[in-house]
Amino acid sequence: MRLACFLLAAAAAGAQVKAPRPAPEFQMAEPSGRTAKGSSYRGDVVLLAFIVTSCSHCQAASGEFEKLQSNFGRRGFHAALAAFDEGADVAGYARRFGLTFPVGRASKDEMRAFLGIPRAQRVATPQVVLIDRIGMIRAQSAPEGAPMLQSPEVLRALIEALIGRHSVL
Repeated sequence: MRLACFLLAAAAAGAQVKAPRPAPEFQMAEPSGRTAKGSSYRGDVVLLAFIVTSCSHCQAASGEFEKLQSNFGRRGFHAALAAFDEGADVAGYARRFGLTFPVGRASKDEMRAFLGIPRAQRVATPQVVLIDRIGMIRAQSAPEGAPMLQSPEVLRALIEALIGRHSVL
C-alpha cells in the first residue's frame, strides 16, 4: 500500500498538474449517438485517456488499458477513451484493437478544458487521467506527456490502490 501511495504522489508530482482535484464533468459522443457522462461512473475508479487514433503510443496504450479493464472491471474499474482528432472513426478503432470499454469523441477544446491545459500549449498523447471513486483526479499526464502513466506496472499499482479505497487517499 505504501508503494501505491508513493506512486500516486509521484505520478501527480511528475505530471506537474494539480492533483488531487475534483474531476470536472466530462461528456463524449459515442458511436451509437449516445452521450456518455463522466459522472455516471461516480463510485468507481476511472482511467480516462484522451487519444489521437493515428498515434502509435495511443494504440499501444489502448491494448494495455483493455488488459486493465479485463483485470479490474469486476472490481469497480472503468477505462474509457476519448479521441480528439477530427473525423476519428472511434467505432473502427475500438474494433481494430478489440476494446470492450467505451470509446468516443471529444473536441480539442473539451479535452483541454477537462485537463486544464491552455489552448496555446502543445499536448502529447495519450493524456491519461485516473479518477477515484468520489470523483477526484488522483493522477494526470503533464501536457508534454507522462510515460509513468503509460506503464502497465505503475497503472496496475495505482488502480489497485484506488480500488482498495472507498474514500480519499
